[in-house]
Amino acid sequence: MATIVDDHFMVCPDCLMIIANDDATGLDHFLDEESAAACEREVRHSIAPAQRDGNYLVVGENEQDEDLSTASCDCCNTTLAGSRHHCVLMT
Repeated sequence: MATIVDDHFMVCPDCLMIIANDDATGLDHFLDEESAAACEREVRHSIAPAQRDGNYLVVGENEQDEDLSTASCDCCNTTLAGSRHHCVLMT
């Protein structure tokens, strides 16, 4: 049975896209191919520690999303202001 480790894991849109769909193709919408690939590597590298030891991240409730936040992303630690999306860290 799954157990909730952290029910207030807030992530940026870049991390959410990879957590939700394991897909980073949207990164190249605003970035060139090389920059998008570098960003994807950085995001995947940031997600990996949270998902070690059998833990995994899942998309949470969109009612808990924040349209504008200055808090850093709990995955990649970006401090750029923007939306933060609720995820749940489970084991």
